[in-house]
Amino acid sequence: MDKEIVYRVEDGMDREKILCTTYQMRNFYMQFRDGFFTNLDVMNYIQHLAAAHMAKKGMNVLDVCCGRSLILPLLRYYAKDIASYTGVDISKANIKEAMRGATAKNLEPKDLASYYPFRVGWKLGNVAEMSKVIPAGFADFVIYTSAIEHMHPTDGAKSLVECYKVMKPGAKMFLSCPNTPGNGYQTQYRAHVYEWGYDELKAKLTEIGFSIVQEVGLVTSVREMDEFYSKQPSALKDFYERMKSYVPSAFLTAFMAIPFPREAKELLFIVQKPKGEENA
Repeated sequence: MDKEIVYRVEDGMDREKILCTTYQMRNFYMQFRDGFFTNLDVMNYIQHLAAAHMAKKGMNVLDVCCGRSLILPLLRYYAKDIASYTGVDISKANIKEAMRGATAKNLEPKDLASYYPFRVGWKLGNVAEMSKVIPAGFADFVIYTSAIEHMHPTDGAKSLVECYKVMKPGAKMFLSCPNTPGNGYQTQYRAHVYEWGYDELKAKLTEIGFSIVQEVGLVTSVREMDEFYSKQPSALKDFYERMKSYVPSAFLTAFMAIPFPREAKELLFIVQKPKGEENA
């Protein structure tokens, strides 16, 4: 039986029968503009900015499960000399919104070539079959932020294999998601179908052939952060308390998780396809 595509998981739905949800990451640009934001908005801005700084001159950048293409405004300012941006998403509505611009520019298709200093384009497709719309060996840098948790685990695993296929040898991928040990179907949010755990995801990436370049903790909760730092050596505990006395928790819970990916509620793996590897 074919799995379903839904907006988000509602009461009574069986996550094991869902292919994916099309619910998008909240637009952190709009949240900051309005003055109301959470630690998830801070986390998402930081991770997108970090990804933008990794995009270098001449690169073909691939945005997997691009949604409204929240990375594009940052690429426009901080990575002007990339060769191209390509977003892939399973939802026509998401791509239509992405083309208008994530910062409420209300761009028309005719505006895109002059507005962005690099080529931009979008492909409609299931990322678990991404090589049907993106050629093998195309991408120099893959951005896959907070999206694999919106997919059935079988299809999420296939999407990682597809990323490997479409990456050039030596290309890197920026992959982030929640960190949920145990039963991944017991998700933190309705929008999620399956949340991978640190060990599970790391093992799958290694199995596919990726090398792990860097691991980063992206965010945690105040309670878990307090508990974690209470058990640390006195110097680190004191540093945390001094930071906590001034830095608002929306920022602190993103900053203080960075060195501890295994303990964080959301994590980032920066991985690389081996330089000598032929395209699968």
